[in-house]
Amino acid sequence: QWCRWQRGLPRKIGGTFSAARDLAQKVYGMHSFASGGSFYFHLGSESQLQQRVINSMGAVTGFADRTPAGLVGSADNLWQFDAIFNSASGDTVLAAHAAPNLEDISSTANRAIWYGVITAAGILVDTTLSQVSGGILVVGNHLVSFGNGGFVAWSAANNVTTALSSGNVTQQKIVVGKRVRGGGAPAALLWSLDSLIQMTFTGAAPPAPLWDFDTVTDETSILSSRCVIEYDGIFYWLGVDRPLMYNGVVREIPNMMNVNYFYDGLNQQQRQKVFAYKVPRFGEIWWCYPRGSATECTHAIIYNVREQTWYDTQLPDQGRTDGIYAKVYFKPFMMGAEQIAGNYDLWQHETGVNRVRLASTQPIPSHFETHEMSVVDAEEEAENKSLRVERVEPDFIQVGDLTLTVRGRANARSTVYDSAVFPFSAAAATAGEQTVPLKENRRLMSFRFDSNVVDGDYQMGDVLGHIEKTDARVTQ
Repeated sequence: QWCRWQRGLPRKIGGTFSAARDLAQKVYGMHSFASGGSFYFHLGSESQLQQRVINSMGAVTGFADRTPAGLVGSADNLWQFDAIFNSASGDTVLAAHAAPNLEDISSTANRAIWYGVITAAGILVDTTLSQVSGGILVVGNHLVSFGNGGFVAWSAANNVTTALSSGNVTQQKIVVGKRVRGGGAPAALLWSLDSLIQMTFTGAAPPAPLWDFDTVTDETSILSSRCVIEYDGIFYWLGVDRPLMYNGVVREIPNMMNVNYFYDGLNQQQRQKVFAYKVPRFGEIWWCYPRGSATECTHAIIYNVREQTWYDTQLPDQGRTDGIYAKVYFKPFMMGAEQIAGNYDLWQHETGVNRVRLASTQPIPSHFETHEMSVVDAEEEAENKSLRVERVEPDFIQVGDLTLTVRGRANARSTVYDSAVFPFSAAAATAGEQTVPLKENRRLMSFRFDSNVVDGDYQMGDVLGHIEKTDARVTQ
């Protein structure tokens, strides 16, 4: 819980800081843009588009309601954003699209595409481009839109209000697009409900096509339009039954750790709530998802690209509705699912080690448990014996008290028994505090370490246990 792996060892995940606390609706769509030392966040919800300006210290320095006058409000509105230079105004503009896709990824409802200067505070206006159901993407200097029946349209260069051409490139709805390296020409990947398509700029003069479309595969799937993420030029996403990646070809991402835990626990009725974001500082891709009967994302599975492993955690508070890695800011931001005093919070993650909201500072509980240790299935000299631990030598980069609990059972079907909780401080004041004395017997034994104090933090080193073989009792 709230624990990551670095260099093969556990360490606590960073803290959360409430940067803004005045969002009246749950946010399903985020965009960040850096300019002049400020970070412009645009946050889309069922009937609003809010802007919050945050400085490098995480303080809100500006806010605006940029809701388009003609926005069709819906509790199922899901937003997509991108930024493009617009020659008509000479500014970088925000392009935005909201459609009722939150409950149904295959929704066919078409909606308008809006735009406005990205650093301005005024409301967004209609581009007058064709309405679409899927979303938008900027490729090169063209605004691309997509939706039902494989429909793809693109604007004139650097002009979001002038349509250039369109076509249908596959059979099913296109739900998301991402820019990709195209061998020297602008290119993008388009995910439909059952295929992956690459579009590449040709630059050809009419009547030759401006874009080439190539089907990478028509035997793939996508769980959510928000679950695709790029990491170092490779694209990762969740299919309906397995994690996938694209690095020139589509491949399955091996997951021997928690693939069943995720798919068996996912609330399939809320699959469009699943969203991805990344934490490059630690090599991580997070997929946040609603678990069990939850209707918002309460848990996350994490793929560590650097460590080539998977782990998972429960999310803070009552979960999160969206997240984004603000690249220039180098911090991830996430939207809270918990309504506090009638509003929702914009949380800055990986900040300190506590949960900080206004004057309230609270610890974030974090723990990890080792695998079960036994000599019953030892690779060498296996014996039908139990184990007794008499002392543990902690080795942590540590702030605040940690606790140790010895856990275990007699056999795979017996009850798990916990020892007393043994605390140990960050610094040993006496020789007796340098180790943790205990005396516990288990045939199958594991060790759990917890941190749950304000400012608590840890990175594990080489922890040693003084363990010996004892009796051969196999039931308890």
